[in-house]
Amino acid sequence: MESSKRYLLQAEIEYWHEMLRLNRNRVTRNKEEEMRACLKNAVHALNTYPAETLRAAA
Repeated sequence: MESSKRYLLQAEIEYWHEMLRLNRNRVTRNKEEEMRACLKNAVHALNTYPAETLRAAA
């Protein structure tokens, strides 16, 4: 279960990174900020996921 969660988070990070790269000149500044926020949240979730699992087990 943990490995599939990590895989999905990594896929989400790659998706948002690619969307930002491809659409940088096509989207409004607000939309770009929304996309960056989604990317930031996905990275944060990936970086904190194992710690949350360990805390829940304790």
